Amino acid sequence: MPETATASTSIDQTLANGLRFVGERMERSQGVALALRIPAGAKDDPGNKFGLAHLVKETLFKGTKKRNARKLSDAFDYYGIRHGESTGTESTTISVRCLPEHLDQTLDLLREVLSEPAFPAKECETAKVQAVQEIKHLDDEPLSKVFVLLKELYFGAEWGHLEIGSEQSLPEISRADIEAFWQARYIPAGTIVAAAGKFDADKLAAKLEHLFAHTGEAWPLESPSAAPTQRISRHIHKDSEQTQIAMAFPCVARNDPDYFTARTAVGVLSCGMSGRLFTEIREKRALVYSVGAQAASLRGAGAIYAYAGTTAPRAKETLTLLKQELARLGTDVNSEEIERAKVGFKAHLLMDQESTSSRSRELLDDVYYENRVVPVAEVVAKINAVTVDDVKRYWTSHPFDPYTLVTLGRETLE
Repeated sequence: MPETATASTSIDQTLANGLRFVGERMERSQGVALALRIPAGAKDDPGNKFGLAHLVKETLFKGTKKRNARKLSDAFDYYGIRHGESTGTESTTISVRCLPEHLDQTLDLLREVLSEPAFPAKECETAKVQAVQEIKHLDDEPLSKVFVLLKELYFGAEWGHLEIGSEQSLPEISRADIEAFWQARYIPAGTIVAAAGKFDADKLAAKLEHLFAHTGEAWPLESPSAAPTQRISRHIHKDSEQTQIAMAFPCVARNDPDYFTARTAVGVLSCGMSGRLFTEIREKRALVYSVGAQAASLRGAGAIYAYAGTTAPRAKETLTLLKQELARLGTDVNSEEIERAKVGFKAHLLMDQESTSSRSRELLDDVYYENRVVPVAEVVAKINAVTVDDVKRYWTSHPFDPYTLVTLGRETLE
């Protein structure tokens, strides 16, 4: 069924159990979407057990005290419930979608998963094996392998390690570790639930009061350590015709007044086929088969990633030109580029309002990063307000150098 809708009613309340509940009732919607952000991320993994938060997420839906994995999956399918889970650096996110008439059953099943997981020993071992296989598969995905190392170098091991863990740490994680992490971290205090679509706010709030079995004080809010203050460069040798290049440098946090200026600048660099990096490095000079830039946010910090995929003979020239394009953005950006980046930004934002799933995730991010529901009109106004001078000022006052660089290929580039 279609999920197009218009928002009419907003909710933002902290429940008696400490859970933060936000939502927008979308009158024309034919469905409802929930997104949960639980304070249990990769940064919370013990130093010798990287991958623990990921394993909890992987085994949550593998059976409860009432049903095995097959029966649990059948129950979700019977009501047409779609669900997905992901482990990030700072938290675990769970999303569900259903028809409004099946919301009660959806919440009952979700409560069963979150409060009564069985963590079958066989499923725990299988999850560990699958995680190791995924790590090994990185050898077949060189750009992903480069970004794994780049993130760890830039943010440090605690905040930057691969969410699924490492081949050394995963065997050290036991079923008891998985259950203990769930007991400590899967609690209402500090958890955010966002709803979008057709739902009764009072009934939903009453159900959310009983979503978790355990309670406790909210975990303290943390921020990653400061960005590197000098260049860091690493090379991964691989006898390949291709060379992968990726770099990271600081970006302001999402709640910073300059956030939308920074995002507009990134849009100038990498806004589809009209972005500078694509135009200058690929179209004009045919140096690369892939090039771009993107912004990433953590609570209280951020980063901009720039990347390129090229061939070994063109690698040095590609890196030189990539740095030149990053350096000149603060001096010669023009109004046409700014407007194009802003339109692309707004188009993505506004078209996402048609989806209950997208809107629930946006609400979740609003509260997580800014501690409030941010009206869409306010976001659009902030994007519209960005000027050429703003981008020049931001880019010159936030230089990309010193940067963190990782390359993969035959030869070291720096």
